[in-house]
Amino acid sequence: MAKEKTKVELAEERGQLYKKGVELVSKAKEEKRELSKEEKDQITEIQLRMTEINLELAQREAMKFADEHTTGEKFSLRKALLELADGGRYSENTQKMNERGAASLQKSGIIPKSGTSLLIPVESRAEITAGSAGPNVIETDFMNIVEPLRDRLVLAQAGATMLTGLVSDIDVPSYSGSTSNWAEENASAEDGAGTFSKKSMKPKRLTSILRVSRQMLVQDSLGVEAMLRADLINSIASKLESTILGGAETSTEKPDGLFTGYVTPAEALSWKGIVGLETKVDLANALMGNTKYIVHTSLAGLAKTTLKNAGVSGFIMAENGQMNGYDTLRTNAVHSTSTDFGALFGNWSDLLIGQWGALDLTVDPYTEADKAIVRIIVNSYWDACLRRDKSIAKALFKDPAGA
Repeated sequence: MAKEKTKVELAEERGQLYKKGVELVSKAKEEKRELSKEEKDQITEIQLRMTEINLELAQREAMKFADEHTTGEKFSLRKALLELADGGRYSENTQKMNERGAASLQKSGIIPKSGTSLLIPVESRAEITAGSAGPNVIETDFMNIVEPLRDRLVLAQAGATMLTGLVSDIDVPSYSGSTSNWAEENASAEDGAGTFSKKSMKPKRLTSILRVSRQMLVQDSLGVEAMLRADLINSIASKLESTILGGAETSTEKPDGLFTGYVTPAEALSWKGIVGLETKVDLANALMGNTKYIVHTSLAGLAKTTLKNAGVSGFIMAENGQMNGYDTLRTNAVHSTSTDFGALFGNWSDLLIGQWGALDLTVDPYTEADKAIVRIIVNSYWDACLRRDKSIAKALFKDPAGA
């Protein structure tokens, strides 16, 4: 009997089927003709198989939900925090999670901040147990941090490269110029005129404090569990994003922001200024990969109501949310002042976001015990690096009316 496909394999198959269907339709459009019978049959087969995959994935999600909330065999962040607040008497599942997190921290060379921390691996892979069925396996999911974090990060949506589970410091090669050259048939190869350099990424501690009432921790509620997980993810994502998209001074304790050291005065928001960002990236031969705009939320609203230059119809941001034909993402995390708002454009795949070790949660039930509040100190380890400085262009814009 063939081995059952994993969820990842099913999703990949669905993606390949979708791509094949698009190619069939695009080919017919390019040739300005109707789909042939054979092509229509292929499209039908693709649609049927994709429907089967969707149903299979939905069924697995339903089964997973039932497992998590009826058998009690899955990891519960709420229960783990309550156990730690009550003295660290871990249940079996909490202990398994903690052991995985400890192994992840040890591998990365990071020492836990407390001997009684709750350690949660950022990327918790499935535990596979071989049973009497031989090739059949049982997958046990614990707590997935990576996927919801990616969903929360605008930078991830833009296409930034996330590197999880890093060990020690890493060097990132950076290159400016060209490595290719023309040569005679039998001549020796010559190096181009480019310049090699490197940037280093090393773990930097990102910390935050969450506060939750003890009464909430004792609630056996799916809503409370979801809220705690969301708060944990948001506490990391918000600070990580505001730092990377910010302009704080250089420090050994945190990554440089993309606006760090930026001194060019702000200019009035204009179509010319927006297009100019693309031009800068294009002139640097970096107009490739995941190219998008990321702008401050205030600037996005302004762009929707600001007309393009004279002789060019429409507003700077089109109704489809694009500027200059590129998708545009918005976030309050982008660097801004009281009157000026940041905008960036470029190849976001050249932005690397590195992560080391596990989440280190220290539970403090004492400091605000008089208020029945439990403090949760969250430590995680990150860094960010732009492989090529000219891959992303930035500017500060202000309201043309002087706001």
